[in-house]
Amino acid sequence: MCSFYLLSVRTKLRLFKDNFKEQILHIRTSSLDICNTEKILHSITQVVKTMEDYKQKKSSLKHEVSAAFCNKNPIKEESVTGAARGCSSDVSQQNKAPYSTAVPEATLTTKQLLQYWNNMNKKVKPIRLLFEIPETRTVEEQGSKYVMYKVVVIKSGTYDGSQAYVERRYSDFEKLHKSILRNFKEEIEGIIFPKKIVAGNFMQEKIIERKLALMDYLGQLYAIKDIRESDEFIEFFFLPEVQEGYNCLRSGQYTRALNCLLNVLSLQEKLYMRYYDRLVLTLSAISVCCRDLGNIEDAYQFCEKGGLILPNHSRHRYLIPLLKVQLTLGNELGKDMRHLQKKLTELEEQRGCQSNLPSLKELVVQEYIQ
Repeated sequence: MCSFYLLSVRTKLRLFKDNFKEQILHIRTSSLDICNTEKILHSITQVVKTMEDYKQKKSSLKHEVSAAFCNKNPIKEESVTGAARGCSSDVSQQNKAPYSTAVPEATLTTKQLLQYWNNMNKKVKPIRLLFEIPETRTVEEQGSKYVMYKVVVIKSGTYDGSQAYVERRYSDFEKLHKSILRNFKEEIEGIIFPKKIVAGNFMQEKIIERKLALMDYLGQLYAIKDIRESDEFIEFFFLPEVQEGYNCLRSGQYTRALNCLLNVLSLQEKLYMRYYDRLVLTLSAISVCCRDLGNIEDAYQFCEKGGLILPNHSRHRYLIPLLKVQLTLGNELGKDMRHLQKKLTELEEQRGCQSNLPSLKELVVQEYIQ
């Protein structure tokens, strides 16, 4: 709102200045009379008034942003690390603090305010997730040696009881960076990716240094809306695990598949809850595992959760098979399923009688085939 107001004030100021110049030019080319003098005085008064108004509003805007940064006017979500990138070195150092980006009011210059609004226009959003690397382990296999980093994804600003994590090595981060660089080169212009260490990369101090750098790197990527919603970023956190889970499911290793898929579900719910399609696939696969393991109650609950996601997507290929399994499980548990039976009948009538529809399990085993 403030930016639109300032824009209108600048426009008015430009018009008044132009009018003022015309009056001055008219004085030089014609005789001075009372009428012209009154017009000139009116223009001067308007210019002065507008300039004062502009200065007051600009000062007010500066104080509002300063208060927000200093938590005088608290922001509901955490500030983005590096949101004021490009400002003075002191401000940049404070922005690197892991849980606070408070900036002293005296350090917010006009240049810093402009940089702040530019960052907002680049779709930089307050961080809602934290990426922690609490531990690492050194792996030696088949003549190679490397470090695995345990990346834990935590919801910030609230209690997060689910420990969703993945393990990735440096080469995985490097692949992520290359793929992001191909599609988002301008967006990550100011983001530094940790360089590869030629010697001493298994020394404890080097591992800690790289661990902190990778945590900061993930946080900066997530702060950019287009990147955090990209397939490259999202799949970095779950694709290997979901492929492993589906492979175990296809081979009948339901317990192992269930453990993989539950962790994947937790990651998906944190990273992209709005993207219903992948959530439905994972919920369906978990339900299949629970059912084959004899956990009917759990299987029903995951089916029900998947069905609740799809009410506005009546043409989704998983909807009818999912509701059929939920109906069967509900009847086994002695639940009143008349409302679901009615809904299922209406959907089948809308689509026409299709007796050859695949079952939920038949759909699930066809996903993520490498």
